[in-house]
Formats: sequence, structure tokens, C-alpha cells
Amino acid sequence: MTALKPPSPDSVLYFVYQRDGDGAHSFQVEGGDVVSYWFGYPFELDGEQYFTGFTARSAGTEGPLADSTTMEPGHVAIGQVTLVNTERSGQPGWSQIATDGFVGEFGHLDQPEMIDESRRAKSEALTDGRLLLGVPTRLFSDGVATPSYAMFVFDRKGQPQAPFRMWTYAGTIAAGSDNSAACEDGVLTCAVSTGELSFEQAAAGALPSIRVALTGAEVSGPGQTRALGLDDALIFDFDANTGRYQAR
Repeated sequence: MTALKPPSPDSVLYFVYQRDGDGAHSFQVEGGDVVSYWFGYPFELDGEQYFTGFTARSAGTEGPLADSTTMEPGHVAIGQVTLVNTERSGQPGWSQIATDGFVGEFGHLDQPEMIDESRRAKSEALTDGRLLLGVPTRLFSDGVATPSYAMFVFDRKGQPQAPFRMWTYAGTIAAGSDNSAACEDGVLTCAVSTGELSFEQAAAGALPSIRVALTGAEVSGPGQTRALGLDDALIFDFDANTGRYQAR
């Protein structure tokens, strides 16, 4: 099937929120809410070509999320539109199959997690037809940067009682650490580590565990670091009670 150019960020925002931002990738809507384009992901699954555009919406002081939301303060609502490549009379084109203004929440200070452009997204097609996606992000706290992956599950059949809900946010997992910004003055010991994500084999119908192999170094004591090896790998399992991946 002929590859298609992904829809533009402003088109994705219009799909999800039905608001015209005049080409902007982020703009304010009624009630003070701010909507923004977050990440686009083209993928192939079961022989079909898809594109999903993820978005974020903050809770303004008077908008639809202001009073009715149960989100944590400072979080944004993750939205998405998913399209599939279809051909009619030999001409390829995008066909919208799902739009959802809320597939989960994350972020800080009314901003979504920052995309880490230095790493690629990771995905795994599951035996039951679903797709597990890890979007590379970078979190910051107290001068320490944490390379991470925001995890999402795609199910073409949708969720029980909500067939339109084809994507679900499944938590964010850490994949390294970088305290360079906090150790420049020499008070703290500098250490940087990075993680390589892989998916472990899972039983039918279950989400796989995620393994993050760490390389680099970590602080082992005042002025001391140690090299990370195979035994330092992080394992994350999906917790059905919380709907999130948790460290083992």
C-alpha cells in the first residue's frame, strides 16, 4: 500500500477538538484551556498502515475540564486521533477510525511530558492484535533529568463499554538518569545513565513486562560512581489495578 504523508499538527488538533487554530500547534480555547499537538506516530499492524496524532489539553479556570475533571493538579488530558490508510479507486487516503479527547493524563505545571527527540519510539505488536507503544520523554526534577518512556496500548477493537477508546495511557517508566545540571558546581557527584527498552514474552491476552537495560554510571558514594551492568536492568510489570506499569 502506498505510504501517505502524516496529517499536519494543526489538522490533528482540529480532528480532536474541532477547533481551528489557524495553523498553530498550540492555542487557547474557551475557558482558558490550552490545546497542543504532542506526538505523531505512524505504524503498521496486521498489514494495515496507521497514523496516530497525540494531543494535550490543560484544564483552564472555566473550561470543560475545570470543574468536571478528576485529574491531578498540573496534569494535562491526553487526546488522540487515529487514521488508517485506505485506497479507493487506486488512490490512497487517510480514513479516521477513532477520536478521543481523553486517553489518560500526565505532565507537570499544565504541560505534557517533554518529547526526547534524541531517542526513537519503541513498539511491540502483541499476539492478540494489540500494540504496545513507548514514546520517549524526558522528565526534570531538582536538577535531575530522567529519560523515560510514556507507555500506550492500542486496541483496534476499543475498550469495553467504550469502543471509541482505542488508545489507553499505561504510565511512564524511567530509563536512566542525568544529574549534569545539578552537579556542575562540584557539590554533587556527576553520573549519567541511559536505558535500552525491550519487551519480554507475555502470555496470550496479557501485556508484556518491560526490561530496561542500563548503561553508564550511578553515584555509589560521595565523589564516587560505579559502572552499571546487566544486573542493574529495571523490570516493569503492568498492574491491572492501577492501569499502569510499575517497577518490579
